[in-house]
Amino acid sequence: MKQVSLATLLALAVSAPMASATADDFSLGYDVDRYPATQLNIKACLAALARGAAAVGYTTRAQSDQGTLATHVSGPAGGGRALVSYCISAGDHTAFVVQALDYSGPDSRGPDTIKARVAAEVRKAAGAR
Repeated sequence: MKQVSLATLLALAVSAPMASATADDFSLGYDVDRYPATQLNIKACLAALARGAAAVGYTTRAQSDQGTLATHVSGPAGGGRALVSYCISAGDHTAFVVQALDYSGPDSRGPDTIKARVAAEVRKAAGAR
């Protein structure tokens, strides 16, 4: 049951931005993964998201930790892009979702680069390579 709930939550988180815009409005890159909570807890996940965003020059706009869900929203100082990331406690696992958006158009490679760098920081925090 927990896996179904986690899968549903992750699917909604990933598809939510796409539902409100047309395909030619922006580019979206996302990464989703999960680790045992003993390897990655919510606080470590949120700290890793912040480090990853800072590493690509993004400024944190909002950060919230509610214990079972942490949200990190950031973007470059000049605008035009956004990074919305989540850490989700799901039973004995911690999942993360990284969504990178670029509002310059549908074919930008920017989101792939950003989400890969930020997700790599979370995986590093989890001890994964």
